[in-house]
Amino acid sequence: MKKEKILCNIENLIDIDNYKKIGINNFLFAVDGFSIGYNSFNINELKKLECNKYLLLNRVLNNEDIDNLLKIKEELKCFDGIIFEDIGVYNILYDTNIKLIWNQNHFATNYKSINYYLEMMHSAVISNELTKEEVKDIIDRVNKPIILNVFGKNMIMYSRRTLLTNFNKYYNLSEIRDSIIEEPITNNEFNIKEYDKGTIIYNNKYFNIINYLNELNDDNILFYLIYPNGLDYVEIDKIINNNSNIVYDDGFMNRKTIYKLGEKK
Repeated sequence: MKKEKILCNIENLIDIDNYKKIGINNFLFAVDGFSIGYNSFNINELKKLECNKYLLLNRVLNNEDIDNLLKIKEELKCFDGIIFEDIGVYNILYDTNIKLIWNQNHFATNYKSINYYLEMMHSAVISNELTKEEVKDIIDRVNKPIILNVFGKNMIMYSRRTLLTNFNKYYNLSEIRDSIIEEPITNNEFNIKEYDKGTIIYNNKYFNIINYLNELNDDNILFYLIYPNGLDYVEIDKIINNNSNIVYDDGFMNRKTIYKLGEKK
């Protein structure tokens, strides 16, 4: 994996210089009010940074959010690109020179859908719920270079509802906004985190497919996307160089997605 093609999510702004020291120069920032599930930052402090900076706008937006995005449209032009989920972001920014990157987690699963969006977008983030063969097929057939998630804790689900609050109210339990649960059929652990704007469920084990990258067409990959999820730059460097002791999960690279839990019985 070429380090110049790594796009790394930043959890603390002081980490940027440390990542630069290990050869990573492209950074992804969640934005206050428009992102969920990751440490976010004020748009004004991000504008001052001197680096290759991309924004992550991964919330499903309501009318008020859209109005707020319109207010900062001109300010967004200083960024290198925007990775977004809500198509409203495209409708606001399509007439700018900002590189728009489609990122609907569970939809970018075949090259025909991806190529449709690539006609309008600069790039797309493909789903991490695919087998190795499916990933390879998509990368070989896309019309533009795409972005591939290679490391992090996979986001299993995002809901605008406050699921933990609702659950605790129903059962008269104490308020909690961060919980680990185990699914008894697959024995997988999931981390549920609730925010003011909704709830995220992550696989609690790190996802890592870096060892598979030499089998893929690097020419059709714009960025290799890394979410540290609490790990520091030293550990990320070890992971990139295949020198880490962390226990990983390669997701569905060697097994097809389960559509019904009954399939596991």
